[in-house]
Amino acid sequence: MIKTKKLKLYIEDAEGFKKKINRELRLIDGGKAKKLSEDSISFQSLNQLRKFLTPKRLELLRVVRHKKPKSMYELAKLVDRTPENVNTDVKFLENLGFIEVTKVKDIRKKSVPEVSYDKMTLEIAV
Repeated sequence: MIKTKKLKLYIEDAEGFKKKINRELRLIDGGKAKKLSEDSISFQSLNQLRKFLTPKRLELLRVVRHKKPKSMYELAKLVDRTPENVNTDVKFLENLGFIEVTKVKDIRKKSVPEVSYDKMTLEIAV
């Protein structure tokens, strides 16, 4: 059976985020854990999440995950957008932790985007 790798998205206030991270860091410092228990990204509000994960950026994530483009130029062609716009969005998603970009030396240097998870789940604290 293939294991699904998940990225968990949280809508939580800064205080809740700090408590969660501090608890996990204490476990790591105490030797009870080697890494954080889950891959996650936190947002302070649903509006903030919507601002960051626009439909065009979600499309980029899906295309990178399923089509596995070998360069940013190929990704731009697949989504029918300019390479400059795609590059800007990919860098933004990389800074947030949604995409990993690997530099590859072929005939010339290429940036290869990768998505290492199969799905995202959203958890909203009430």
